[in-house]
Amino acid sequence: MSSRLATLLLILPGAGFIALFLGIALGMTLLQSVGLLSFVRPSGFTWEFWAALADRQFLDSFLFSLRVGFGSAFLTLLIAYPLALYLRRRAAGAWMLAAILKVPLFVPALVAAFLILNVMAFHGVLNGVLLWLGLIEKPVRMLNDKFGWGVLAIQVWKNLPFQLVIITSVLATIRNDLEDAARNLGASWWRVIWHVILPLSIPGLLIAVALVFIMTFGDFAITKIAGPVYPSSLSVLMHTAAFTLSEWNKAACIGVVIIVASLLFVALYARMARLLQGAQP
Repeated sequence: MSSRLATLLLILPGAGFIALFLGIALGMTLLQSVGLLSFVRPSGFTWEFWAALADRQFLDSFLFSLRVGFGSAFLTLLIAYPLALYLRRRAAGAWMLAAILKVPLFVPALVAAFLILNVMAFHGVLNGVLLWLGLIEKPVRMLNDKFGWGVLAIQVWKNLPFQLVIITSVLATIRNDLEDAARNLGASWWRVIWHVILPLSIPGLLIAVALVFIMTFGDFAITKIAGPVYPSSLSVLMHTAAFTLSEWNKAACIGVVIIVASLLFVALYARMARLLQGAQP
């Protein structure tokens, strides 16, 4: 038995189980989107459900989900990367900071949304503190705003430890002697980060950004609670179409859009990773 076949047989029980049920779910979704499978009407091939998506509501929901996905991924990166650099230096209190930052990993998304909802509500803790300090004259609406700032804040808080774990692991693979050699040659700490650590960590950063984008682009719980009434996210629009309007075929079309958009983002990540690897000496 070849080593490749042996490896395939070892991963088949786990990967095969996931692939089977994922394939069935994706197949049913695709069939529903073109009318070949329907729970509420006679089956038959048609594009009418896709044509029903050609309206302003779907476009606004798609753009809102893109904004939340990209915004959450890159805002989280802007916070997680400096924190990972600080933890890499093993400075005083780094272990305690790392433990505190991992707390959101153990909080379900729905619970996290309700927790921050109480903090950022119109008469919540944050508005109360700002009023007490005299920084504002009346409460500021931070949730259910049209742009989605409240959703972004919750997504960043929830996904920060996830992205931090990935980036910290990537930075741990960078050899310390490379940094020491650069410092011995006269490079400042900022130049070491910019010219040594950052280029070597970019592939890992792309992974962290891609995974957070996929999770936030199709998120339902947080956008349902803290998101605006209009536009809603694609996942909320899909839930409304299926469970409120009983338009299961239209909901399947929205599900396909979410899947395809996520796959395109992964393909973009893979392309950028190959370009970066080809550019490295």
